[in-house]
Amino acid sequence: MKKIGVTLFLASLFVFGCASSGRISSDMVSHEAERERARQGYDALEAETHPTPKGEVRAQAASYNRPMNSVQKVPRPAVLPVLMVLPAVSNLNETPQKVIAQNPFSKAAMEGINEYLSQNGYEVKSLEGNAELDELVAMQSEISGEEDISYAASLILGADVYIKYSGAVRNNMVTVELSAYETSTARLLGSKTGMVQNHGSKTENLRYLVHSAVKKAMVGLEKTILGYWQADLQDGVQYKVILRINGEAGTALEDLHESVISALRSRFSKVRINKATDKTIDLILYANAQEFSDAFSVYGAIRELLSPLASVQKNNIAQKLIMMELN
Repeated sequence: MKKIGVTLFLASLFVFGCASSGRISSDMVSHEAERERARQGYDALEAETHPTPKGEVRAQAASYNRPMNSVQKVPRPAVLPVLMVLPAVSNLNETPQKVIAQNPFSKAAMEGINEYLSQNGYEVKSLEGNAELDELVAMQSEISGEEDISYAASLILGADVYIKYSGAVRNNMVTVELSAYETSTARLLGSKTGMVQNHGSKTENLRYLVHSAVKKAMVGLEKTILGYWQADLQDGVQYKVILRINGEAGTALEDLHESVISALRSRFSKVRINKATDKTIDLILYANAQEFSDAFSVYGAIRELLSPLASVQKNNIAQKLIMMELN
């Protein structure tokens, strides 16, 4: 199972999907006039892409000065998904933390997304300063078979959906692309792009424009996330379970596989098999949130179910991830 990304458009000025030193010189200081030109460029782009009757122009222009969450409300369920935001990283020698720390515009994009989510009532998980990161890095390839720290981080830190972002300044346009993924499967839920015209080159102006582009993309992406979430909640809360089975290949082992899956399906709302080999079963459990409060309660139920079939040993339990062995 996997989880919520963004394609980098490499630019001649600033590319914030990959790391750079991002050193800011003293002349990169905001000037109100240039910030006003940036706002005017944003309004001009809106007028081109979303024509408005003349009588509504003044009201629409005023709306750009409102907080992010007041621009457009999205219908939402009583329980919101937990989200995580990371930059898209294409270089295996880089980490999301390094990209954010070294590139000012990667950080600006992340701050813009987190601001939108926080203002709209979402819990947002962060990689920064998390004590579980060493364990995460060690486990990520074992969990996913890939070098995708976003997927592993979301599982371990308990996000339901993760968002990867990238963007660039190119041809006088500031572009931000956001992609959302289901954590348990890393399935792409949808992508949205926000674009605003760049009328200023100062660092502070570009930060403002990055936030504006983020806002344009997030409204549509939030609708996509909530549509998925409302449908998925009907089956329960997802947990990724990796069962390692020790034993000699043969009929007895196959019978054990079938018994394990049958027992799990008798107890949980839904069981989805991702992959099964002689030694491993990789699956997703959908657990009733009223009955199972967290991963430990889910593990307890699994242990109770499978103890008559084999000796059960816990390897690791995280927010949305349970790793265990059957002997």
